[in-house]
Amino acid sequence: MNFFEEEDYTVRRRRRNEPDFWQRINKVLTALVVLGVLLGIGVMFYPVWHKQQDMRARVAALTQEKQEKTAQLASARRELDLLKNDPEYVETIARDRLNMMKPGETIFRVETPRS
Repeated sequence: MNFFEEEDYTVRRRRRNEPDFWQRINKVLTALVVLGVLLGIGVMFYPVWHKQQDMRARVAALTQEKQEKTAQLASARRELDLLKNDPEYVETIARDRLNMMKPGETIFRVETPRS
C-alpha cells in the first residue's frame, strides 16, 4: 500500500462513518415531506370531523327533546283518560282550576302570604 492508497482509504473510511451533508439534507427533506403530507391530510379531514361532531351533538339534543316530548305526550294521554273516565277527577279540576262549586256549597280558601 503506498501513500496515495492510504489516503484514499482514510477518506473513504471517514465518509462511511460520517453522514454526508446531502444525506442529512435528504433525511430532513423526507421528514418535512412526510410531515407536510400528514398535515395536508389533517387539514383536509378536519372540516368533515368537525361536522360529524356537530351532528352527534345535534342528535343527542334531538334525542333528549324526543324523550321530553314523549313524557309530555304520556302525561297528556293520562290526563285525557282521567277526564273521560273519572268523574271525581273532573270535579277536582272544575273546583281547583275553574273555581266552580256545586249548588248550595260554600268554599273557603286559605291562601298563604307570598314572600
